[in-house]
Amino acid sequence: MLKVSFILPVLNEAHLIVAQLQRLQCYRDSGHEIIVVDGGSYDGTPGLATPLTDLMLRTGPGRSLQMNAGASHAKGNLLLFLHADTCLPRKVDKLLEQRIGHAKKPWGWFDIRFISTAFVYRFIAKAMTLRSRLTGVCTGDQALFVSTDLFVGVGGFAAVPLMEDVEMSKRLRRHAKPLCIYEKVVTSSRRWQDKGVFRTIFLMWWLRLLYFLGVNPHYLVKQYYPQRTGPNVAVDYLYPKARILVFAREPRLGAVKTRLQGVIGKERALALHEVMLGRVTATVTQSQLAPMALWVSSNKHHKLFLSICNIMNIYEQIGEDLGQKMAHAVASTLSEDSINTVLLIGADCPSIDQSYLASALDKLAEVDIDAVIGPAEDGGYVLLGLKTPAPELFRCIEWGCDSVLRVTLQRLEENGLRYHLLDRRWDVDRAEDLERLAGLVPPLSF
Repeated sequence: MLKVSFILPVLNEAHLIVAQLQRLQCYRDSGHEIIVVDGGSYDGTPGLATPLTDLMLRTGPGRSLQMNAGASHAKGNLLLFLHADTCLPRKVDKLLEQRIGHAKKPWGWFDIRFISTAFVYRFIAKAMTLRSRLTGVCTGDQALFVSTDLFVGVGGFAAVPLMEDVEMSKRLRRHAKPLCIYEKVVTSSRRWQDKGVFRTIFLMWWLRLLYFLGVNPHYLVKQYYPQRTGPNVAVDYLYPKARILVFAREPRLGAVKTRLQGVIGKERALALHEVMLGRVTATVTQSQLAPMALWVSSNKHHKLFLSICNIMNIYEQIGEDLGQKMAHAVASTLSEDSINTVLLIGADCPSIDQSYLASALDKLAEVDIDAVIGPAEDGGYVLLGLKTPAPELFRCIEWGCDSVLRVTLQRLEENGLRYHLLDRRWDVDRAEDLERLAGLVPPLSF
Protein backbone atom coordinates (compact mmCIF):
# COMPACT_ATOMS: atom_id res chain seq x y z
CA MET A 1 0.00 0.00 0.00
CA LEU A 2 1.33 3.43 -0.91
CA LYS A 3 2.14 5.78 1.96
CA VAL A 4 3.43 9.19 0.88
CA SER A 5 5.69 11.36 3.01
CA PHE A 6 5.22 14.96 1.88
CA ILE A 7 8.48 16.77 2.72
CA LEU A 8 8.54 20.57 2.59
CA PRO A 9 11.87 22.43 3.02
CA VAL A 10 11.02 25.98 4.11
CA LEU A 11 12.74 29.22 5.00
CA ASN A 12 10.72 32.32 5.97
CA GLU A 13 7.48 31.19 4.35
CA ALA A 14 5.04 32.52 6.99
CA HIS A 15 2.87 34.12 4.31
CA LEU A 16 2.43 30.81 2.45
CA ILE A 17 2.88 27.90 4.81
CA VAL A 18 -0.54 27.77 6.48
CA ALA A 19 -2.50 27.76 3.21
CA GLN A 20 -0.14 25.16 1.75
CA LEU A 21 -0.44 22.83 4.72
CA GLN A 22 -4.21 23.23 4.89
CA ARG A 23 -4.40 21.97 1.31
CA LEU A 24 -2.48 18.86 2.38
CA GLN A 25 -4.55 17.95 5.45
CA CYS A 26 -6.76 15.59 3.46
CA TYR A 27 -3.70 13.37 2.91
CA ARG A 28 -3.01 13.16 6.63
CA ASP A 29 -6.59 11.98 7.04
CA SER A 30 -5.86 9.25 4.48
CA GLY A 31 -2.84 7.91 6.38
CA HIS A 32 -0.05 9.82 4.69
CA GLU A 33 2.27 12.19 6.54
CA ILE A 34 3.52 15.77 6.29
CA ILE A 35 7.04 16.71 7.35
CA VAL A 36 8.16 20.34 7.36
CA VAL A 37 11.88 21.06 7.68
CA ASP A 38 12.75 24.63 8.60
CA GLY A 39 16.17 25.99 7.67
CA GLY A 40 16.34 28.83 10.20
CA SER A 41 13.29 31.01 9.66
CA TYR A 42 12.95 34.19 11.69
CA ASP A 43 9.38 35.07 10.62
CA GLY A 44 7.51 32.50 12.72
CA THR A 45 7.18 29.81 10.06
CA PRO A 46 7.84 26.86 12.43
CA GLY A 47 5.18 27.98 14.91
CA LEU A 48 2.58 28.35 12.18
CA ALA A 49 3.46 25.00 10.61
CA THR A 50 3.70 22.78 13.68
CA PRO A 51 -0.05 22.24 14.32
CA LEU A 52 -0.56 21.23 10.70
CA THR A 53 2.26 18.69 10.40
CA ASP A 54 3.08 15.21 11.59
CA LEU A 55 6.65 16.30 12.21
CA MET A 56 8.33 19.71 12.41
CA LEU A 57 12.12 19.60 12.07
CA ARG A 58 14.77 22.31 12.30
CA THR A 59 18.14 22.09 10.57
CA GLY A 60 20.73 24.43 9.18
CA PRO A 61 19.76 26.23 5.98
CA GLY A 62 20.10 24.56 2.58
CA ARG A 63 17.48 22.60 0.69
CA SER A 64 19.57 19.45 0.25
CA LEU A 65 20.32 19.33 3.99
CA GLN A 66 16.68 20.01 4.87
CA MET A 67 15.28 17.43 2.46
CA ASN A 68 17.75 14.77 3.60
CA ALA A 69 16.76 15.41 7.21
CA GLY A 70 13.08 15.10 6.34
CA ALA A 71 13.68 11.88 4.42
CA SER A 72 15.62 10.39 7.35
CA HIS A 73 12.51 10.74 9.56
CA ALA A 74 9.95 9.71 6.94
CA LYS A 75 7.77 6.66 7.53
CA GLY A 76 6.30 6.51 4.04
CA ASN A 77 7.47 4.27 1.21
CA LEU A 78 7.31 7.19 -1.25
CA LEU A 79 8.92 10.59 -0.65
CA LEU A 80 7.47 13.67 -2.33
CA PHE A 81 9.52 16.88 -2.04
CA LEU A 82 7.31 19.93 -2.26
CA HIS A 83 8.01 23.67 -2.27
CA ALA A 84 5.83 25.92 -0.15
CA ASP A 85 4.60 27.79 -3.24
CA THR A 86 3.77 24.74 -5.38
CA CYS A 87 0.27 23.20 -5.41
CA LEU A 88 -0.25 19.54 -6.24
CA PRO A 89 -2.99 18.07 -8.45
CA ARG A 90 -6.16 16.94 -6.67
CA LYS A 91 -6.10 13.42 -5.15
CA VAL A 92 -2.39 13.19 -5.85
CA ASP A 93 -2.02 10.08 -3.67
CA LYS A 94 -4.48 8.13 -5.84
CA LEU A 95 -2.87 9.55 -8.97
CA LEU A 96 0.58 8.42 -7.90
CA GLU A 97 -0.62 4.98 -6.88
CA GLN A 98 -2.21 4.55 -10.30
CA ARG A 99 0.78 5.80 -12.29
CA ILE A 100 3.46 4.04 -10.29
CA GLY A 101 1.73 0.67 -10.61
CA HIS A 102 4.23 -2.13 -10.15
CA ALA A 103 7.37 -0.10 -10.85
CA LYS A 104 10.26 -1.53 -8.82
CA LYS A 105 12.18 1.76 -8.51
CA PRO A 106 9.64 4.52 -9.01
CA TRP A 107 10.69 8.13 -9.26
CA GLY A 108 9.62 11.10 -11.32
CA TRP A 109 7.91 14.48 -11.33
CA PHE A 110 4.89 16.40 -12.61
CA ASP A 111 4.37 18.69 -15.56
CA ILE A 112 4.17 22.32 -14.49
CA ARG A 113 2.28 25.53 -15.02
CA PHE A 114 2.46 28.93 -13.33
CA ILE A 115 -0.30 30.73 -11.45
CA SER A 116 -0.02 33.60 -13.89
CA THR A 117 -1.75 32.87 -17.20
CA ALA A 118 0.21 35.46 -19.17
CA PHE A 119 1.63 34.15 -22.43
CA VAL A 120 5.25 34.40 -21.28
CA TYR A 121 4.60 32.16 -18.25
CA ARG A 122 2.69 29.63 -20.33
CA PHE A 123 5.66 29.54 -22.70
CA ILE A 124 8.16 29.10 -19.85
CA ALA A 125 6.10 26.27 -18.34
CA LYS A 126 5.92 24.41 -21.66
CA ALA A 127 9.67 24.86 -22.14
CA MET A 128 10.39 23.52 -18.63
CA THR A 129 8.12 20.52 -19.18
CA LEU A 130 9.66 19.72 -22.56
CA ARG A 131 13.20 20.10 -21.29
CA SER A 132 12.58 17.81 -18.32
CA ARG A 133 11.07 15.12 -20.52
CA LEU A 134 13.90 15.27 -23.07
CA THR A 135 16.73 15.31 -20.53
CA GLY A 136 15.32 13.17 -17.72
CA VAL A 137 16.10 15.99 -15.29
CA CYS A 138 13.54 17.89 -13.25
CA THR A 139 13.55 21.03 -11.12
CA GLY A 140 12.39 21.37 -7.53
CA ASP A 141 9.25 23.22 -8.64
CA GLN A 142 8.04 20.03 -10.34
CA ALA A 143 7.61 18.13 -7.04
CA LEU A 144 10.15 15.31 -7.32
CA PHE A 145 8.91 11.99 -5.93
CA VAL A 146 11.02 8.89 -5.31
CA SER A 147 10.60 5.61 -3.47
CA THR A 148 12.22 5.61 -0.06
CA ASP A 149 14.34 2.56 -0.90
CA LEU A 150 15.71 4.16 -4.05
CA PHE A 151 16.38 7.45 -2.26
CA VAL A 152 18.37 5.69 0.45
CA GLY A 153 20.12 3.55 -2.16
CA VAL A 154 21.52 6.56 -4.03
CA GLY A 155 22.57 8.30 -0.82
CA GLY A 156 20.07 11.16 -0.77
CA PHE A 157 20.67 14.66 -2.07
CA ALA A 158 24.24 15.77 -2.64
CA ALA A 159 25.78 18.39 -0.38
CA VAL A 160 25.55 21.19 -2.91
CA PRO A 161 23.97 24.63 -2.38
CA LEU A 162 22.39 24.77 -5.85
CA MET A 163 21.31 22.35 -8.58
CA GLU A 164 20.64 19.62 -6.01
CA ASP A 165 17.54 18.59 -7.99
CA VAL A 166 19.52 18.35 -11.23
CA GLU A 167 22.29 16.34 -9.59
CA MET A 168 19.80 13.99 -7.97
CA SER A 169 17.89 13.44 -11.22
CA LYS A 170 21.08 12.44 -13.00
CA ARG A 171 21.85 9.80 -10.39
CA LEU A 172 18.29 8.48 -10.25
CA ARG A 173 17.98 8.04 -14.01
CA ARG A 174 20.92 5.60 -13.90
CA HIS A 175 18.72 3.28 -11.85
CA ALA A 176 15.34 3.64 -13.53
CA LYS A 177 13.47 5.58 -16.17
CA PRO A 178 11.56 8.51 -14.64
CA LEU A 179 7.79 8.69 -14.55
CA CYS A 180 6.57 11.97 -16.01
CA ILE A 181 3.09 12.77 -14.68
CA TYR A 182 1.04 14.77 -17.18
CA GLU A 183 -1.23 16.27 -14.52
CA LYS A 184 0.29 19.60 -13.62
CA VAL A 185 1.56 21.13 -10.41
CA VAL A 186 0.86 24.86 -10.16
CA THR A 187 3.70 27.00 -8.90
CA SER A 188 4.20 30.65 -8.10
CA SER A 189 5.78 33.02 -10.59
CA ARG A 190 7.12 35.26 -7.80
CA ARG A 191 10.77 34.51 -8.54
CA TRP A 192 10.37 35.44 -12.19
CA GLN A 193 8.40 38.57 -11.37
CA ASP A 194 10.85 39.74 -8.71
CA LYS A 195 13.96 39.36 -10.86
CA GLY A 196 12.41 40.02 -14.25
CA VAL A 197 11.20 37.35 -16.63
CA PHE A 198 13.87 37.53 -19.33
CA ARG A 199 16.66 38.15 -16.88
CA THR A 200 15.60 35.06 -14.91
CA ILE A 201 15.36 32.93 -18.06
CA PHE A 202 18.85 33.94 -19.11
CA LEU A 203 20.23 33.44 -15.61
CA MET A 204 18.74 29.97 -15.20
CA TRP A 205 19.95 28.71 -18.57
CA TRP A 206 23.35 30.29 -18.03
CA LEU A 207 23.74 28.59 -14.62
CA ARG A 208 22.66 25.25 -16.07
CA LEU A 209 25.21 25.60 -18.86
CA LEU A 210 27.97 26.39 -16.37
CA TYR A 211 26.91 23.44 -14.21
CA PHE A 212 26.97 21.17 -17.27
CA LEU A 213 30.50 22.40 -17.99
CA GLY A 214 31.58 21.42 -14.49
CA VAL A 215 31.59 24.73 -12.61
CA ASN A 216 31.38 24.21 -8.84
CA PRO A 217 27.82 24.87 -7.52
CA HIS A 218 29.30 26.84 -4.61
CA TYR A 219 30.35 29.47 -7.15
CA LEU A 220 27.13 29.30 -9.15
CA VAL A 221 25.03 30.02 -6.08
CA LYS A 222 26.73 33.40 -5.70
CA GLN A 223 25.16 34.44 -8.98
CA TYR A 224 21.75 33.03 -8.08
CA TYR A 225 21.70 34.47 -4.54
CA PRO A 226 24.01 37.52 -4.79
CA GLN A 227 22.74 39.01 -1.51
CA ARG A 228 22.90 35.89 0.62
CA THR A 229 25.65 34.76 2.93
CA GLY A 230 25.83 31.83 5.27
CA PRO A 231 27.18 28.32 5.57
CA ASN A 232 24.86 26.90 2.94
CA VAL A 233 25.26 29.63 0.35
CA ALA A 234 28.58 30.19 -1.39
CA VAL A 235 30.72 30.39 1.71
CA ASP A 236 34.03 32.14 1.26
CA TYR A 237 35.78 30.11 3.94
CA LEU A 238 38.68 31.83 5.62
CA TYR A 239 40.63 28.56 5.34
CA PRO A 240 39.15 26.72 2.32
CA LYS A 241 41.99 24.16 2.28
CA ALA A 242 41.38 23.15 5.88
CA ARG A 243 38.83 20.69 7.24
CA ILE A 244 37.34 20.54 10.71
CA LEU A 245 36.69 16.91 11.63
CA VAL A 246 34.10 16.38 14.36
CA PHE A 247 34.24 12.95 16.02
CA ALA A 248 30.95 11.69 17.46
CA ARG A 249 29.41 8.52 18.82
CA GLU A 250 26.08 7.31 17.51
CA PRO A 251 23.37 8.56 19.88
CA ARG A 252 22.12 5.34 21.48
CA LEU A 253 20.67 4.88 24.93
CA GLY A 254 23.33 3.53 27.28
CA ALA A 255 26.17 3.94 24.76
CA VAL A 256 27.16 7.60 25.30
CA LYS A 257 28.51 9.56 28.28
CA THR A 258 28.80 6.28 30.15
CA ARG A 259 30.81 7.77 33.03
CA LEU A 260 27.91 10.13 33.79
CA GLN A 261 25.07 7.65 33.55
CA GLY A 262 25.33 6.73 37.22
CA VAL A 263 24.81 10.40 38.11
CA ILE A 264 22.16 11.60 35.65
CA GLY A 265 20.76 8.38 34.18
CA LYS A 266 20.92 6.95 30.67
CA GLU A 267 18.16 9.15 29.21
CA ARG A 268 19.70 12.44 30.33
CA ALA A 269 23.17 11.23 29.34
CA LEU A 270 21.85 10.63 25.82
CA ALA A 271 20.17 14.04 25.77
CA LEU A 272 23.40 15.68 26.95
CA HIS A 273 25.39 14.00 24.19
CA GLU A 274 22.93 15.13 21.53
CA VAL A 275 22.84 18.72 22.78
CA MET A 276 26.63 18.96 22.97
CA LEU A 277 27.04 17.55 19.48
CA GLY A 278 24.54 20.07 18.15
CA ARG A 279 26.35 22.90 19.91
CA VAL A 280 29.84 22.09 18.65
CA THR A 281 28.72 21.43 15.05
CA ALA A 282 26.73 24.69 15.02
CA THR A 283 29.84 26.49 16.26
CA VAL A 284 31.89 25.04 13.41
CA THR A 285 29.28 25.77 10.75
CA GLN A 286 28.56 29.31 11.88
CA SER A 287 32.24 30.20 12.12
CA GLN A 288 32.67 29.84 8.33
CA LEU A 289 36.34 29.13 8.98
CA ALA A 290 36.56 25.83 7.09
CA PRO A 291 34.25 23.06 5.83
CA MET A 292 33.14 20.48 8.39
CA ALA A 293 33.16 16.69 8.15
CA LEU A 294 31.33 14.52 10.67
CA TRP A 295 33.11 11.27 11.59
CA VAL A 296 30.74 8.93 13.42
CA SER A 297 31.18 5.68 15.31
CA SER A 298 28.35 3.92 13.43
CA ASN A 299 25.10 4.44 11.51
CA LYS A 300 25.96 7.44 9.33
CA HIS A 301 22.28 7.61 8.36
CA HIS A 302 21.16 8.39 11.91
CA LYS A 303 18.52 11.12 11.87
CA LEU A 304 20.56 13.37 14.20
CA PHE A 305 23.61 13.19 11.95
CA LEU A 306 21.52 13.94 8.86
CA SER A 307 20.03 16.98 10.59
CA ILE A 308 23.54 18.36 11.10
CA CYS A 309 25.08 17.91 7.67
CA ASN A 310 24.60 16.15 4.36
CA ILE A 311 25.28 12.45 4.03
CA MET A 312 28.19 13.11 1.67
CA ASN A 313 30.00 14.88 4.55
CA ILE A 314 29.40 12.08 7.05
CA TYR A 315 32.01 9.32 7.41
CA GLU A 316 32.20 6.21 9.55
CA GLN A 317 35.25 5.83 11.77
CA ILE A 318 37.57 2.96 10.88
CA GLY A 319 39.90 1.28 13.37
CA GLU A 320 40.10 -0.93 16.45
CA ASP A 321 40.56 1.87 18.98
CA LEU A 322 40.20 5.65 19.14
CA GLY A 323 43.80 6.19 18.06
CA GLN A 324 43.44 4.14 14.89
CA LYS A 325 40.15 5.85 14.09
CA MET A 326 41.62 9.34 14.46
CA ALA A 327 44.74 8.40 12.50
CA HIS A 328 42.62 7.07 9.64
CA ALA A 329 40.38 10.15 9.56
CA VAL A 330 43.35 12.53 9.49
CA ALA A 331 45.27 10.54 6.87
CA SER A 332 42.30 10.05 4.53
CA THR A 333 41.35 13.73 4.73
CA LEU A 334 44.87 14.99 4.10
CA SER A 335 45.21 12.61 1.14
CA GLU A 336 42.87 14.86 -0.84
CA ASP A 337 44.83 17.26 -3.05
CA SER A 338 42.80 20.31 -2.06
CA ILE A 339 43.30 19.87 1.72
CA ASN A 340 46.45 20.74 3.64
CA THR A 341 45.21 21.18 7.22
CA VAL A 342 42.87 19.37 9.60
CA LEU A 343 41.44 20.17 13.00
CA LEU A 344 40.18 17.20 14.98
CA ILE A 345 37.64 17.87 17.75
CA GLY A 346 35.00 15.93 19.64
CA ALA A 347 31.54 16.67 20.97
CA ASP A 348 32.57 16.57 24.65
CA CYS A 349 33.94 20.10 24.91
CA PRO A 350 31.13 22.68 24.87
CA SER A 351 33.62 25.41 25.77
CA ILE A 352 35.13 25.31 22.27
CA ASP A 353 34.03 28.50 20.53
CA GLN A 354 34.68 30.16 17.19
CA SER A 355 37.64 32.16 18.46
CA TYR A 356 39.28 28.97 19.74
CA LEU A 357 38.94 27.32 16.34
CA ALA A 358 40.21 30.47 14.62
CA SER A 359 43.28 30.58 16.89
CA ALA A 360 44.11 26.99 15.97
CA LEU A 361 43.83 27.60 12.23
CA ASP A 362 45.73 30.89 12.47
CA LYS A 363 48.64 29.12 14.15
CA LEU A 364 48.64 26.26 11.65
CA ALA A 365 48.87 28.82 8.86
CA GLU A 366 52.32 29.81 10.16
CA VAL A 367 55.15 28.09 8.31
CA ASP A 368 57.05 27.13 11.46
CA ILE A 369 54.13 25.36 13.15
CA ASP A 370 53.32 21.73 12.32
CA ALA A 371 50.70 20.97 14.97
CA VAL A 372 48.33 22.70 17.37
CA ILE A 373 46.93 21.17 20.55
CA GLY A 374 44.13 22.31 22.79
CA PRO A 375 44.89 20.83 26.23
CA ALA A 376 42.11 19.50 28.45
CA GLU A 377 42.03 19.92 32.20
CA ASP A 378 41.90 16.15 32.71
CA GLY A 379 45.24 15.52 30.98
CA GLY A 380 43.96 14.85 27.48
CA TYR A 381 43.24 17.25 24.65
CA VAL A 382 40.08 18.77 23.18
CA LEU A 383 41.57 19.76 19.81
CA LEU A 384 44.38 18.54 17.61
CA GLY A 385 45.44 20.30 14.43
CA LEU A 386 47.86 18.83 11.90
CA LYS A 387 49.36 19.47 8.48
CA THR A 388 50.69 15.94 8.09
CA PRO A 389 49.10 12.57 8.95
CA ALA A 390 51.64 11.75 11.75
CA PRO A 391 50.21 8.28 12.61
CA GLU A 392 52.80 7.86 15.37
CA LEU A 393 50.86 10.37 17.48
CA PHE A 394 47.98 7.93 17.85
CA ARG A 395 49.68 4.58 18.45
CA CYS A 396 49.72 2.70 21.75
CA ILE A 397 48.09 5.42 23.85
CA GLU A 398 45.85 4.67 26.82
CA TRP A 399 42.93 6.89 25.87
CA GLY A 400 40.89 8.37 28.68
CA CYS A 401 43.74 8.61 31.18
CA ASP A 402 45.62 11.72 32.37
CA SER A 403 48.80 10.93 30.39
CA VAL A 404 47.37 11.44 26.89
CA LEU A 405 48.59 15.02 26.47
CA ARG A 406 52.01 14.33 27.93
CA VAL A 407 52.61 11.32 25.69
CA THR A 408 51.36 13.19 22.61
CA LEU A 409 53.69 16.13 23.23
CA GLN A 410 56.58 13.70 23.69
CA ARG A 411 55.75 12.02 20.37
CA LEU A 412 55.64 15.39 18.61
CA GLU A 413 59.10 16.28 19.89
CA GLU A 414 60.51 12.85 19.02
CA ASN A 415 59.32 13.27 15.43
CA GLY A 416 60.60 16.82 15.04
CA LEU A 417 57.12 18.34 14.74
CA ARG A 418 56.88 21.92 15.98
CA TYR A 419 53.70 22.57 17.94
CA HIS A 420 51.73 25.32 19.64
CA LEU A 421 49.61 24.90 22.77
CA LEU A 422 46.29 26.70 22.99
CA ASP A 423 44.53 27.66 26.21
CA ARG A 424 43.47 24.82 28.47
CA ARG A 425 39.77 23.92 28.20
CA TRP A 426 37.37 21.64 30.08
CA ASP A 427 35.24 18.86 28.73
CA VAL A 428 32.26 17.04 30.20
CA ASP A 429 33.23 13.67 31.64
CA ARG A 430 32.76 14.05 35.41
CA ALA A 431 29.85 14.99 37.66
CA GLU A 432 31.51 18.28 38.64
CA ASP A 433 31.70 19.28 34.96
CA LEU A 434 27.90 19.40 34.77
CA GLU A 435 27.73 22.47 36.98
CA ARG A 436 29.69 24.48 34.41
CA LEU A 437 27.12 23.98 31.68
CA ALA A 438 24.83 26.66 33.11
CA GLY A 439 27.66 29.20 32.86
CA LEU A 440 28.08 28.83 29.12
CA VAL A 441 26.82 31.55 26.78
CA PRO A 442 24.21 30.55 25.82
CA PRO A 443 23.68 28.10 28.72
CA LEU A 444 23.59 24.44 27.80
CA SER A 445 20.53 22.63 29.12
CA PHE A 446 19.49 19.04 28.50
